[in-house]
This record gives sequence, structure tokens and C-alpha cells, in this order.
Amino acid sequence: MSCGSILGDLFYLADSLLDGHRVSADEWRGGATSSVYHAPPVPLPQLRSKNLLAQLYNMYGKGQISEEVFTALKTLAERGQLRPADLAVHRVRAQQSTFPQRNVEVGNAIRGIRSRLIQLERTRITSAGVLADLEARLSGLDERMNNKEHAARQAIEDDEDVARRRLAEKAELKSSYERLSSQAQALHEDLVQLDDLQVRLEAKMTELEAVQARSELVESYNHKKET
Repeated sequence: MSCGSILGDLFYLADSLLDGHRVSADEWRGGATSSVYHAPPVPLPQLRSKNLLAQLYNMYGKGQISEEVFTALKTLAERGQLRPADLAVHRVRAQQSTFPQRNVEVGNAIRGIRSRLIQLERTRITSAGVLADLEARLSGLDERMNNKEHAARQAIEDDEDVARRRLAEKAELKSSYERLSSQAQALHEDLVQLDDLQVRLEAKMTELEAVQARSELVESYNHKKET
């Protein structure tokens, strides 16, 4: 899904990871820039819903709406209840704000990044713990499989039935090992993506904080000139 703004795309990627959705390689390389129009044909109402969601992330990435407004509108989008008029109202409000629009937009964007970074860090810690547990289980299964194979080799000359049972038990353990290994690999890939996204969001926040600092200096200078 293309959101039309770099930060909007990063927010989309962050929310996809936090919601437990797999992010495609094309979306990850492009920062969620693969267009919905390149996807397989979908029903028109669903396509409109995706377009509205992309517009919502675009507005959020540009700082035109706050975290609270974004969350409320995203909930409507997830229910299929978001309308173009809902977005239009907030676009007008952003333009009619009595505060300098650029300052408000930068502040909203920074708060959005901080919120995502906090959530991503919590998810990273939890996921890293789960991965460590999976790796410990895999190590235990590997040891048990080796023990079963060793027992089968020892029993082969004395009792073939026992040897077959040990090998059958090893096959069952191997099946469990492969399932857990697949889960561990997927979780590892998620953590790599999560770490990369954290770096990208932190870089964007540093950029916006510099913009905010320069704006505050200019405002302070202008205020002193007026007084």
C-alpha cells in the first residue's frame, strides 16, 4: 500500500509488524510503496477502503492529524466505516488551525514516531524472549533426536523392533523440530525488520527534531525583534 509520504509508509510498516501481519519483501524494500493497483483485482468497496487507509496514513505521516485522531479514524477504517468526508473534515481543520501549521505537523509527526518506537521496543523485547525460548527448545529436541538415533544404533543388532521404535520416535521429534524451526526463522526475520524499522524511525525523528529546533529559534528571534 502506497501512503504517499515516507513517514506515512514507515508508520504503516510499524503498525503491520505490531499487528502481527507479515510484511512482503516488496513493501519492505520500498517502505510500503507497492501500490494497491499492482495487487490482484479486488472488489471496488475493498479497494476504496484501502485507498482511504492510504490517505489516512498519508495525513498522519505529514502530521496533519494527531495520534488520537489517527487511532479513531483507523478504527473506523478497520470496520469499513471510514468515509472520504471524515478525512476531508480533518484536512480543513488542519488548514484552519490558529497555530503555525508547520509547527503542529512536525509536533504531531514526532509524537507519532515516539509512540511507535515505544511499542516497537516492547514488541522487540517480548519477541526476543520468545525466540530465545524457541531456540532452547530446538536445542533440547536436537539432543533428544541424537539420543534416539544412538539408541537405535545400539539396539539394531539385538532387537530390530526396539530400533524401529527409537527411529519412529526420532521421526516424531524431527517433525516437531521442523515446525519450531520454521517459527523461529519467521520470528528472527520479524526481529530483523523491527530493528531496521526502529533505526529508520529514529533517523526520521532526529530530522524532524532538527526542523522543530530551527523553527523555535526563528520564532524566538522574530519575537525578540517585535518586542
